[in-house]
Amino acid sequence: MRFPGKIFFIFLFIFIFARFSYAQEKKVLPEIAQTDSAQVTVFKSKSPMGALLRSVAFPGWGQFYNKKYLKAGLAFGVETTFLTLMIIEWERMDDHKKLFDSMSQDRPKDKSWEYEQYKFYQDRKNLYLWSTIATIFVSMFDAYVDAHLYDFDKEMERIGFEIYPGSENKLSFRLSLKL
Repeated sequence: MRFPGKIFFIFLFIFIFARFSYAQEKKVLPEIAQTDSAQVTVFKSKSPMGALLRSVAFPGWGQFYNKKYLKAGLAFGVETTFLTLMIIEWERMDDHKKLFDSMSQDRPKDKSWEYEQYKFYQDRKNLYLWSTIATIFVSMFDAYVDAHLYDFDKEMERIGFEIYPGSENKLSFRLSLKL
């Protein structure tokens, strides 16, 4: 199987796993809540594993899933740029390798120069390859953490902490939870 065919099947595999991870709902059960409170708080959260797999399958998809559109565009742009540069350098490296292999031994300076060019483009290809891998890893980690913290602000609005002066020159505090 050729290289693009393997990549297609890897993306298909990741896409199938990403489809099985849906948003979860957190509920505060009324039995646990105070008896005078009739409210039930429902938060929609995102699946961290779904965000991670989406981020692996397509650049920026995990951030888009978490509704972080600027990050999604940035992740897509950076990953696509590094992948494109890696492919360009790979083609240049192959061209110089073919020229090096086709040259005869009677022109050692030219053959040496072609070999140096081959090594130069190979190093650049490896640099872009590692940059792509690092960018994908950072994007995966970012999507995973953002999915965990998706409803963090909404939950923090319910929690209150106050410090106020109490009796006899003492400080008192109050911790409240709004349901």
